[in-house]
Amino acid sequence: VIIYSACTGGGAISNIFGAVISPMQKVTAVATNNAQASLSEATRSYEDLAAENEQLKQQVNELNQQLVEYKQENAQLKNYLGLKENNPDYQFVSASVINRDPNNLYYTFTLDQGSNAGVKVNDPVITDQGVVGWVSQVSAMYCEVTTILSPDTNISATDKVNRESGTISSNAQLSDQGLIKLGLLEAGTTVQEGDIIVTSGIGGKFPKDLLIGKAVEVKPEENDVSLYATVEPFVDIKTVRDVIIITSFNGQGEVADNTDTNNASSNGG
Repeated sequence: VIIYSACTGGGAISNIFGAVISPMQKVTAVATNNAQASLSEATRSYEDLAAENEQLKQQVNELNQQLVEYKQENAQLKNYLGLKENNPDYQFVSASVINRDPNNLYYTFTLDQGSNAGVKVNDPVITDQGVVGWVSQVSAMYCEVTTILSPDTNISATDKVNRESGTISSNAQLSDQGLIKLGLLEAGTTVQEGDIIVTSGIGGKFPKDLLIGKAVEVKPEENDVSLYATVEPFVDIKTVRDVIIITSFNGQGEVADNTDTNNASSNGG
C-alpha cells in the first residue's frame, strides 16, 4: 500500500484511511449527539420534577392551612350552635372582617354583611369567646363595627361572681394596652382580680350574660370618688377575623323605644 501510494502520490492511503475512519466518526458523532440529548433530557426532567415537587409542596401547605381553618370554623360553629340552643330568641348572621382602619386608635373594622342581611345600627357583635363591639354604620352590603376598646362604647355590665354592676368603656391609654374598664363602682366594691365580667342586659343594646372579659385590677378614678376595674377582654380585638352579629334578641332596644315614646308624648306625638 505504501509503495502504491508512493507511485500514485499518496492519495490512496488517505482514501483507505478515510474509508476506514469515516464510519467510526459517524458512529462517534451519533453517540455524542445521543449522549448530549440524553443529558439535556435528564436536565429538563430534573428541572420539571423539581418544579412539580415545589408546586406539590405549596399545594400541601395550602391544604393544611385550609384544614386548620376548617377545624377552627367547625369549633366556632359548634360554640355558636350552643349559643343558639341556650338562647333560642337570638337571631344572628356570621360575618368576616374585610377591612381595618390603620389610623383608628380603637381598631374599628368593616364586615362583609349589611342591611341586606338584616344588620342594623347598634346590633351587638360577638365571637364564641365574648363581646367584640357593636354596629355603628350600615350599608346594603357592609357594616362598620365600633369595638369595645372605643370611648364611644358604653355597655352595662356586671361582675358574674357578685353581680355588682358598672359600665364598660375605654380610652386611648387603655385601648393601646388592649384593655377596657368597668367603671362607676362604689368605694366598697367587691370586684376583684380574676372576676368574670358579663353584660347585664340593661339598656336593651346587648343581651344578658354575654362574656366580656376578666378583671385585672381595681383603681380609683382620677377625678371622681368612684372606682373602676381594668378588664382584659376575652376576645383579641386587634386580630379578630370572624364574628357573629346578633340581629335580634328578646328585650332588644326596649329602653330606647321607651325613651322615644316618652319623648314623642312630651312633644304631643
